[in-house]
Amino acid sequence: MRTISPSEAPGAATASADALVAVGLSHRTAPIDIRERFALGERRRAEWVENLTARPGVSECVVLSTCNRTECYLAGSDAGALDRLGREALCGVSGLGPAGDSYLATLEGASAVRHLFRVTGGLESLIVGEPQIQGQVRGAYQDGRPMVGPVLHRLFQSALEVGGRIRADTLIASGVTSIPGAAVGLARKVFGSLGDRRVLVLGTGEMGRLTVQCLKREGARRVFLASRDPARAERVSRPLDALPMRRSAALEALDRVDLVVACTESEAAFVRAGHARSPRTGRAPLVILDIAVPRNVDPGVADISDVFLYNIDDLRQVVDRARAARECERERAEAIIERQVAKYRAWRRGRRADPAVRALRNTARELVADALAARAPAPGDADAALRLASQAALNKVLHGPTRAIRWLAERSDGEECLRRMEPWLGGEVREVRRERMSPDRVQGGRT
Repeated sequence: MRTISPSEAPGAATASADALVAVGLSHRTAPIDIRERFALGERRRAEWVENLTARPGVSECVVLSTCNRTECYLAGSDAGALDRLGREALCGVSGLGPAGDSYLATLEGASAVRHLFRVTGGLESLIVGEPQIQGQVRGAYQDGRPMVGPVLHRLFQSALEVGGRIRADTLIASGVTSIPGAAVGLARKVFGSLGDRRVLVLGTGEMGRLTVQCLKREGARRVFLASRDPARAERVSRPLDALPMRRSAALEALDRVDLVVACTESEAAFVRAGHARSPRTGRAPLVILDIAVPRNVDPGVADISDVFLYNIDDLRQVVDRARAARECERERAEAIIERQVAKYRAWRRGRRADPAVRALRNTARELVADALAARAPAPGDADAALRLASQAALNKVLHGPTRAIRWLAERSDGEECLRRMEPWLGGEVREVRRERMSPDRVQGGRT
Protein backbone atom coordinates (compact mmCIF):
# COMPACT_ATOMS: atom_id res chain seq x y z
CA MET A 1 0.00 0.00 0.00
CA ARG A 2 1.17 3.54 -0.69
CA THR A 3 1.45 5.83 2.29
CA ILE A 4 -0.81 8.86 1.92
CA SER A 5 -1.15 12.03 3.90
CA PRO A 6 -4.38 12.92 5.66
CA SER A 7 -4.94 15.73 3.19
CA GLU A 8 -5.03 13.21 0.34
CA ALA A 9 -7.57 10.96 1.99
CA PRO A 10 -11.12 11.38 0.71
CA GLY A 11 -13.26 12.48 3.60
CA ALA A 12 -10.26 13.38 5.74
CA ALA A 13 -11.88 16.66 6.67
CA THR A 14 -14.66 14.74 8.40
CA ALA A 15 -12.41 12.42 10.43
CA SER A 16 -14.69 12.85 13.42
CA ALA A 17 -17.42 10.81 11.72
CA ASP A 18 -16.78 7.14 11.00
CA ALA A 19 -13.07 7.41 10.19
CA LEU A 20 -11.77 4.37 8.29
CA VAL A 21 -8.09 3.39 8.15
CA ALA A 22 -6.12 0.42 6.78
CA VAL A 23 -2.61 -0.13 8.17
CA GLY A 24 -0.31 -2.94 7.09
CA LEU A 25 2.27 -4.39 4.76
CA SER A 26 2.36 -6.86 1.88
CA HIS A 27 4.66 -8.58 -0.60
CA ARG A 28 4.80 -5.25 -2.43
CA THR A 29 6.31 -3.38 0.52
CA ALA A 30 8.31 -5.93 2.53
CA PRO A 31 10.40 -9.08 1.90
CA ILE A 32 9.41 -12.41 3.41
CA ASP A 33 11.76 -12.17 6.38
CA ILE A 34 9.90 -9.01 7.45
CA ARG A 35 6.40 -10.23 6.56
CA GLU A 36 6.75 -13.30 8.73
CA ARG A 37 7.59 -11.09 11.71
CA PHE A 38 4.22 -9.34 11.33
CA ALA A 39 2.16 -12.48 10.67
CA LEU A 40 -0.72 -12.97 13.10
CA GLY A 41 -1.59 -16.63 13.55
CA GLU A 42 -5.13 -17.66 14.36
CA ARG A 43 -4.32 -18.48 17.98
CA ARG A 44 -3.27 -15.00 19.00
CA ARG A 45 -5.24 -12.92 16.49
CA ALA A 46 -8.48 -12.73 18.50
CA GLU A 47 -6.72 -11.62 21.68
CA TRP A 48 -4.66 -9.07 19.75
CA VAL A 49 -7.77 -7.55 18.12
CA GLU A 50 -9.61 -7.46 21.45
CA ASN A 51 -6.72 -5.58 23.07
CA LEU A 52 -6.59 -3.10 20.19
CA THR A 53 -10.33 -2.36 20.22
CA ALA A 54 -10.11 -1.74 23.95
CA ARG A 55 -7.99 1.34 23.20
CA PRO A 56 -9.84 4.70 23.21
CA GLY A 57 -10.96 5.78 19.75
CA VAL A 58 -11.02 2.29 18.15
CA SER A 59 -14.61 1.22 17.52
CA GLU A 60 -14.13 -1.65 15.06
CA CYS A 61 -11.28 -3.84 13.84
CA VAL A 62 -10.63 -6.66 11.36
CA VAL A 63 -7.20 -8.18 10.71
CA LEU A 64 -6.32 -9.90 7.45
CA SER A 65 -3.15 -12.00 7.82
CA THR A 66 -2.11 -14.23 4.90
CA CYS A 67 1.12 -15.45 3.30
CA ASN A 68 1.58 -12.16 1.51
CA ARG A 69 0.06 -9.51 3.76
CA THR A 70 -0.88 -8.45 7.27
CA GLU A 71 -3.42 -5.62 7.23
CA CYS A 72 -5.46 -4.08 10.00
CA TYR A 73 -8.75 -2.36 9.07
CA LEU A 74 -9.89 0.09 11.75
CA ALA A 75 -12.96 2.28 12.21
CA GLY A 76 -13.34 4.93 14.87
CA SER A 77 -13.61 8.62 15.59
CA ASP A 78 -10.23 9.95 14.40
CA ALA A 79 -8.14 8.76 11.46
CA GLY A 80 -4.85 10.00 12.90
CA ALA A 81 -5.38 8.16 16.18
CA LEU A 82 -6.38 4.97 14.34
CA ASP A 83 -3.22 5.13 12.24
CA ARG A 84 -1.01 5.60 15.29
CA LEU A 85 -2.66 2.85 17.34
CA GLY A 86 -2.64 0.40 14.43
CA ARG A 87 1.05 0.99 13.75
CA GLU A 88 1.99 0.64 17.41
CA ALA A 89 0.07 -2.62 17.74
CA LEU A 90 1.56 -4.13 14.57
CA CYS A 91 5.09 -3.10 15.50
CA GLY A 92 4.52 -4.78 18.85
CA VAL A 93 3.55 -8.01 17.08
CA SER A 94 6.69 -7.95 14.95
CA GLY A 95 9.08 -7.53 17.83
CA LEU A 96 10.86 -4.90 15.75
CA GLY A 97 9.56 -2.00 17.79
CA PRO A 98 9.75 1.44 16.13
CA ALA A 99 12.05 0.01 13.43
CA GLY A 100 9.09 -1.92 12.02
CA ASP A 101 7.14 1.26 11.32
CA SER A 102 9.04 1.94 8.08
CA TYR A 103 7.54 -1.18 6.49
CA LEU A 104 3.96 -0.17 7.25
CA ALA A 105 1.71 1.90 5.01
CA THR A 106 -1.59 3.61 5.76
CA LEU A 107 -4.65 4.20 3.61
CA GLU A 108 -7.68 6.23 4.65
CA GLY A 109 -11.26 6.61 3.57
CA ALA A 110 -12.04 5.67 -0.03
CA SER A 111 -8.41 4.64 -0.62
CA ALA A 112 -8.74 1.99 2.10
CA VAL A 113 -12.05 0.84 0.61
CA ARG A 114 -10.55 0.56 -2.87
CA HIS A 115 -7.55 -1.33 -1.56
CA LEU A 116 -9.66 -3.98 0.22
CA PHE A 117 -11.80 -4.40 -2.90
CA ARG A 118 -8.64 -4.91 -4.97
CA VAL A 119 -7.28 -7.39 -2.43
CA THR A 120 -10.51 -9.41 -2.39
CA GLY A 121 -10.72 -9.35 -6.17
CA GLY A 122 -7.20 -10.78 -6.44
CA LEU A 123 -5.65 -7.69 -8.05
CA GLU A 124 -3.20 -7.16 -5.17
CA SER A 125 -2.19 -10.83 -4.91
CA LEU A 126 1.24 -12.18 -5.73
CA ILE A 127 -0.60 -14.20 -8.37
CA VAL A 128 -3.24 -11.94 -9.89
CA GLY A 129 -6.70 -13.49 -9.70
CA GLU A 130 -5.86 -16.18 -7.15
CA PRO A 131 -9.14 -17.42 -5.64
CA GLN A 132 -7.94 -18.28 -2.11
CA ILE A 133 -7.80 -14.65 -1.03
CA GLN A 134 -11.58 -14.27 -1.12
CA GLY A 135 -11.97 -17.11 1.37
CA GLN A 136 -9.23 -15.58 3.52
CA VAL A 137 -11.02 -12.21 3.54
CA ARG A 138 -14.27 -13.94 4.47
CA GLY A 139 -12.50 -15.82 7.27
CA ALA A 140 -10.92 -12.62 8.63
CA TYR A 141 -14.33 -10.92 8.63
CA GLN A 142 -16.03 -13.85 10.36
CA ASP A 143 -13.25 -14.18 12.94
CA GLY A 144 -13.53 -10.48 13.68
CA ARG A 145 -17.33 -10.38 14.00
CA PRO A 146 -17.29 -9.62 17.76
CA MET A 147 -15.31 -6.46 16.95
CA VAL A 148 -17.20 -5.50 13.77
CA GLY A 149 -19.76 -2.69 13.69
CA PRO A 150 -21.74 -1.08 10.86
CA VAL A 151 -18.76 0.49 9.03
CA LEU A 152 -16.62 -2.65 8.68
CA HIS A 153 -19.67 -4.90 8.28
CA ARG A 154 -20.76 -2.98 5.20
CA LEU A 155 -17.13 -2.71 3.97
CA PHE A 156 -16.38 -6.44 4.11
CA GLN A 157 -19.78 -7.46 2.78
CA SER A 158 -19.19 -5.13 -0.17
CA ALA A 159 -15.65 -6.48 -0.66
CA LEU A 160 -16.88 -10.07 -0.84
CA GLU A 161 -19.52 -9.02 -3.36
CA VAL A 162 -16.82 -7.31 -5.44
CA GLY A 163 -14.60 -10.40 -5.37
CA GLY A 164 -17.41 -12.65 -6.52
CA ARG A 165 -18.44 -10.27 -9.29
CA ILE A 166 -14.88 -9.92 -10.62
CA ARG A 167 -14.46 -13.68 -10.83
CA ALA A 168 -17.88 -14.11 -12.43
CA ASP A 169 -17.65 -11.28 -14.97
CA THR A 170 -13.95 -11.37 -15.98
CA LEU A 171 -11.27 -13.92 -16.89
CA ILE A 172 -8.89 -12.58 -14.25
CA ALA A 173 -8.78 -16.03 -12.61
CA SER A 174 -7.77 -17.96 -15.74
CA GLY A 175 -4.49 -19.87 -15.86
CA VAL A 176 -2.18 -20.21 -12.84
CA THR A 177 -4.08 -18.52 -10.03
CA SER A 178 -2.72 -19.97 -6.81
CA ILE A 179 0.56 -20.06 -4.96
CA PRO A 180 0.52 -23.89 -4.90
CA GLY A 181 -0.07 -23.83 -8.67
CA ALA A 182 2.91 -21.51 -9.16
CA ALA A 183 5.05 -23.69 -6.89
CA VAL A 184 4.19 -26.81 -8.86
CA GLY A 185 4.89 -24.88 -12.06
CA LEU A 186 8.36 -24.06 -10.75
CA ALA A 187 8.92 -27.72 -9.82
CA ARG A 188 7.92 -28.75 -13.34
CA LYS A 189 10.52 -26.37 -14.75
CA VAL A 190 13.19 -27.91 -12.50
CA PHE A 191 12.34 -31.59 -13.01
CA GLY A 192 10.48 -31.69 -16.30
CA SER A 193 8.04 -34.53 -15.70
CA LEU A 194 6.90 -35.10 -12.12
CA GLY A 195 5.56 -38.57 -12.85
CA ASP A 196 8.51 -40.53 -11.40
CA ARG A 197 9.37 -38.09 -8.62
CA ARG A 198 8.72 -38.76 -4.96
CA VAL A 199 7.06 -35.69 -3.48
CA LEU A 200 6.48 -34.75 0.16
CA VAL A 201 3.89 -32.13 1.11
CA LEU A 202 4.16 -30.78 4.66
CA GLY A 203 0.79 -29.40 5.74
CA THR A 204 -2.78 -30.67 5.60
CA GLY A 205 -4.57 -27.31 5.52
CA GLU A 206 -6.06 -25.60 2.49
CA MET A 207 -2.64 -24.88 0.95
CA GLY A 208 -1.56 -28.49 1.45
CA ARG A 209 -4.69 -29.86 -0.20
CA LEU A 210 -4.37 -27.46 -3.13
CA THR A 211 -0.71 -28.44 -3.56
CA VAL A 212 -1.55 -32.14 -3.71
CA GLN A 213 -4.29 -31.47 -6.25
CA CYS A 214 -1.90 -29.45 -8.44
CA LEU A 215 0.75 -32.18 -8.19
CA LYS A 216 -1.75 -34.84 -9.20
CA ARG A 217 -2.86 -32.80 -12.22
CA GLU A 218 0.80 -32.61 -13.28
CA GLY A 219 1.10 -36.38 -13.15
CA ALA A 220 2.87 -36.89 -9.81
CA ARG A 221 2.05 -40.45 -8.72
CA ARG A 222 3.83 -40.76 -5.36
CA VAL A 223 2.80 -37.87 -3.13
CA PHE A 224 3.25 -38.12 0.64
CA LEU A 225 1.16 -35.82 2.83
CA ALA A 226 2.51 -35.23 6.33
CA SER A 227 0.95 -33.84 9.50
CA ARG A 228 1.84 -33.78 13.17
CA ASP A 229 -1.47 -35.60 13.69
CA PRO A 230 -1.38 -39.04 11.97
CA ALA A 231 -5.18 -39.32 12.06
CA ARG A 232 -5.54 -35.99 10.25
CA ALA A 233 -2.92 -37.01 7.69
CA GLU A 234 -4.90 -40.20 7.03
CA ARG A 235 -8.23 -38.36 6.79
CA VAL A 236 -7.00 -35.64 4.40
CA SER A 237 -4.88 -37.97 2.25
CA ARG A 238 -7.60 -40.48 1.44
CA PRO A 239 -9.75 -38.41 -0.99
CA LEU A 240 -6.59 -36.90 -2.54
CA ASP A 241 -5.03 -40.30 -3.30
CA ALA A 242 -1.94 -39.31 -1.32
CA LEU A 243 0.14 -41.35 1.14
CA PRO A 244 -0.21 -40.20 4.78
CA MET A 245 2.82 -39.73 7.03
CA ARG A 246 3.59 -38.42 10.48
CA ARG A 247 5.60 -35.20 10.22
CA SER A 248 8.46 -36.43 12.42
CA ALA A 249 8.90 -39.53 10.23
CA ALA A 250 8.73 -37.42 7.07
CA LEU A 251 11.53 -35.12 8.28
CA GLU A 252 13.76 -38.12 8.85
CA ALA A 253 13.09 -39.35 5.30
CA LEU A 254 14.05 -36.25 3.28
CA ASP A 255 16.93 -38.16 1.66
CA ARG A 256 14.36 -40.46 0.01
CA VAL A 257 12.25 -37.78 -1.73
CA ASP A 258 12.99 -35.46 -4.66
CA LEU A 259 10.65 -32.55 -3.91
CA VAL A 260 9.34 -31.06 -0.66
CA VAL A 261 6.55 -28.46 -0.52
CA ALA A 262 6.19 -26.90 2.93
CA CYS A 263 2.93 -25.06 3.63
CA THR A 264 1.93 -25.46 7.27
CA GLU A 265 0.63 -22.74 9.58
CA SER A 266 3.48 -23.23 12.04
CA GLU A 267 4.71 -20.00 13.60
CA ALA A 268 8.36 -21.13 13.54
CA ALA A 269 10.65 -22.97 11.11
CA PHE A 270 10.80 -26.70 11.86
CA VAL A 271 12.72 -28.03 8.83
CA ARG A 272 16.36 -27.55 9.78
CA ALA A 273 19.72 -28.22 8.20
CA GLY A 274 20.14 -31.50 10.09
CA HIS A 275 17.09 -32.96 8.37
CA ALA A 276 18.60 -32.52 4.91
CA ARG A 277 22.26 -33.42 5.44
CA SER A 278 21.99 -37.11 4.50
CA PRO A 279 24.01 -37.91 1.32
CA ARG A 280 21.99 -38.25 -1.86
CA THR A 281 24.21 -40.78 -3.58
CA GLY A 282 22.92 -41.48 -7.05
CA ARG A 283 19.90 -39.23 -6.59
CA ALA A 284 19.01 -35.83 -8.01
CA PRO A 285 19.38 -32.77 -5.75
CA LEU A 286 16.59 -32.16 -3.26
CA VAL A 287 14.28 -29.28 -4.17
CA ILE A 288 12.38 -27.62 -1.30
CA LEU A 289 9.61 -25.13 -2.00
CA ASP A 290 8.69 -23.23 1.18
CA ILE A 291 5.45 -21.40 0.41
CA ALA A 292 4.50 -20.72 4.03
CA VAL A 293 4.61 -17.42 5.92
CA PRO A 294 6.11 -17.57 8.49
CA ARG A 295 8.57 -19.85 6.72
CA ASN A 296 8.59 -23.54 7.61
CA VAL A 297 12.20 -24.09 6.46
CA ASP A 298 15.23 -22.54 8.11
CA PRO A 299 17.06 -20.41 5.51
CA GLY A 300 20.31 -22.16 6.50
CA VAL A 301 19.08 -25.25 4.65
CA ALA A 302 19.98 -23.46 1.41
CA ASP A 303 23.68 -23.72 2.34
CA ILE A 304 23.66 -27.51 2.07
CA SER A 305 25.06 -28.95 -1.13
CA ASP A 306 22.57 -30.85 -3.30
CA VAL A 307 19.69 -28.88 -1.78
CA PHE A 308 17.87 -26.10 -3.61
CA LEU A 309 15.56 -24.00 -1.42
CA TYR A 310 12.95 -21.61 -2.84
CA ASN A 311 10.57 -19.46 -0.83
CA ILE A 312 7.39 -17.67 -1.79
CA ASP A 313 9.25 -14.62 -3.07
CA ASP A 314 11.22 -16.81 -5.50
CA LEU A 315 8.06 -17.62 -7.46
CA ARG A 316 8.03 -14.22 -9.14
CA GLN A 317 9.15 -15.42 -12.58
CA VAL A 318 6.24 -17.87 -12.79
CA VAL A 319 3.94 -15.23 -11.35
CA ASP A 320 5.00 -12.50 -13.79
CA ARG A 321 4.17 -14.67 -16.81
CA ALA A 322 0.75 -15.48 -15.37
CA ARG A 323 0.13 -11.78 -14.66
CA ALA A 324 1.01 -10.78 -18.22
CA ALA A 325 -1.43 -13.33 -19.63
CA ARG A 326 -4.31 -11.80 -17.66
CA GLU A 327 -3.43 -8.13 -17.90
CA CYS A 328 -6.18 -7.44 -20.43
CA GLU A 329 -8.80 -8.45 -17.82
CA ARG A 330 -7.51 -6.02 -15.22
CA GLU A 331 -9.29 -3.03 -16.76
CA ARG A 332 -12.68 -4.72 -16.50
CA ALA A 333 -11.99 -5.68 -12.90
CA GLU A 334 -10.94 -2.13 -12.06
CA ALA A 335 -14.20 -0.78 -13.50
CA ILE A 336 -16.19 -3.13 -11.25
CA ILE A 337 -14.19 -1.96 -8.26
CA GLU A 338 -14.71 1.74 -8.99
CA ARG A 339 -18.48 1.28 -9.25
CA GLN A 340 -18.56 -0.48 -5.91
CA VAL A 341 -16.30 2.12 -4.28
CA ALA A 342 -18.77 4.81 -5.39
CA LYS A 343 -21.65 2.83 -3.88
CA TYR A 344 -19.81 2.40 -0.59
CA ARG A 345 -18.93 6.08 -0.42
CA ALA A 346 -22.58 6.98 -1.05
CA TRP A 347 -23.59 4.68 1.80
CA ARG A 348 -21.03 6.33 4.11
CA ARG A 349 -22.35 9.77 3.20
CA GLY A 350 -25.88 8.49 3.74
CA ARG A 351 -24.98 7.66 7.35
CA ARG A 352 -24.72 11.41 7.92
CA ALA A 353 -28.51 11.51 7.55
CA ASP A 354 -29.07 9.40 10.69
CA PRO A 355 -29.26 12.36 13.13
CA ALA A 356 -31.66 14.23 10.83
CA VAL A 357 -33.84 11.15 10.35
CA ARG A 358 -33.93 10.49 14.08
CA ALA A 359 -34.84 14.12 14.72
CA LEU A 360 -37.66 13.99 12.16
CA ARG A 361 -39.12 10.76 13.49
CA ASN A 362 -38.80 11.71 17.14
CA THR A 363 -40.49 15.04 16.51
CA ALA A 364 -43.32 13.40 14.57
CA ARG A 365 -43.88 10.79 17.29
CA GLU A 366 -43.92 13.45 19.97
CA LEU A 367 -46.48 15.49 18.05
CA VAL A 368 -48.69 12.43 17.62
CA ALA A 369 -48.31 11.58 21.32
CA ASP A 370 -49.20 15.17 22.30
CA ALA A 371 -52.26 15.14 20.08
CA LEU A 372 -53.45 11.80 21.48
CA ALA A 373 -52.86 12.96 25.05
CA ALA A 374 -54.98 16.08 24.48
CA ARG A 375 -58.06 14.18 23.34
CA ALA A 376 -60.66 12.60 25.59
CA PRO A 377 -59.92 8.94 26.46
CA ALA A 378 -61.73 6.41 24.28
CA PRO A 379 -63.68 3.56 25.91
CA GLY A 380 -62.11 0.10 26.31
CA ASP A 381 -59.23 -0.84 24.01
CA ALA A 382 -60.18 1.71 21.38
CA ASP A 383 -57.57 4.13 22.69
CA ALA A 384 -54.74 1.56 22.35
CA ALA A 385 -55.93 0.62 18.88
CA LEU A 386 -55.97 4.28 17.90
CA ARG A 387 -52.39 4.70 19.10
CA LEU A 388 -51.21 1.69 17.08
CA ALA A 389 -53.06 2.87 13.99
CA SER A 390 -51.66 6.37 14.31
CA GLN A 391 -48.09 5.06 14.68
CA ALA A 392 -48.49 2.82 11.62
CA ALA A 393 -49.87 5.72 9.60
CA LEU A 394 -47.03 7.92 10.84
CA ASN A 395 -44.39 5.45 9.66
CA LYS A 396 -45.94 5.43 6.19
CA VAL A 397 -46.08 9.20 6.07
CA LEU A 398 -42.43 9.47 7.15
CA HIS A 399 -41.13 6.90 4.68
CA GLY A 400 -40.93 9.36 1.78
CA PRO A 401 -39.24 12.18 3.72
CA THR A 402 -36.78 9.70 5.24
CA ARG A 403 -35.74 8.46 1.81
CA ALA A 404 -35.43 12.05 0.60
CA ILE A 405 -33.17 12.97 3.53
CA ARG A 406 -30.94 9.92 2.92
CA TRP A 407 -30.74 10.73 -0.79
CA LEU A 408 -29.67 14.25 0.08
CA ALA A 409 -27.02 12.92 2.49
CA GLU A 410 -25.53 10.70 -0.21
CA ARG A 411 -24.82 13.71 -2.41
CA SER A 412 -21.33 15.14 -2.17
CA ASP A 413 -22.82 18.59 -1.41
CA GLY A 414 -25.53 17.39 0.95
CA GLU A 415 -23.79 17.82 4.28
CA GLU A 416 -24.37 21.57 4.57
CA CYS A 417 -28.06 21.18 3.71
CA LEU A 418 -28.43 18.50 6.36
CA ARG A 419 -26.73 20.67 8.93
CA ARG A 420 -29.22 23.45 8.31
CA MET A 421 -32.20 21.10 8.28
CA GLU A 422 -31.52 19.24 11.52
CA PRO A 423 -32.75 22.01 13.90
CA TRP A 424 -36.02 22.27 11.99
CA LEU A 425 -36.47 18.50 12.02
CA GLY A 426 -35.88 18.40 15.75
CA GLY A 427 -36.31 20.75 18.67
CA GLU A 428 -37.07 23.98 16.79
CA VAL A 429 -40.02 22.39 15.02
CA ARG A 430 -41.43 21.22 18.35
CA GLU A 431 -41.03 24.70 19.86
CA VAL A 432 -42.76 26.36 16.91
CA ARG A 433 -45.55 23.79 17.08
CA ARG A 434 -46.04 24.29 20.82
CA GLU A 435 -46.00 28.05 20.40
CA ARG A 436 -48.72 27.85 17.76
CA MET A 437 -50.80 25.48 19.92
CA SER A 438 -50.52 27.55 23.16
CA PRO A 439 -53.88 28.72 24.60
CA ASP A 440 -52.84 32.38 24.53
CA ARG A 441 -51.87 32.15 20.85
CA VAL A 442 -55.09 30.31 19.98
CA GLN A 443 -57.24 32.82 21.92
CA GLY A 444 -55.40 35.72 20.36
CA GLY A 445 -56.02 34.32 16.93
CA ARG A 446 -59.77 34.30 17.51
CA THR A 447 -60.11 37.93 18.59
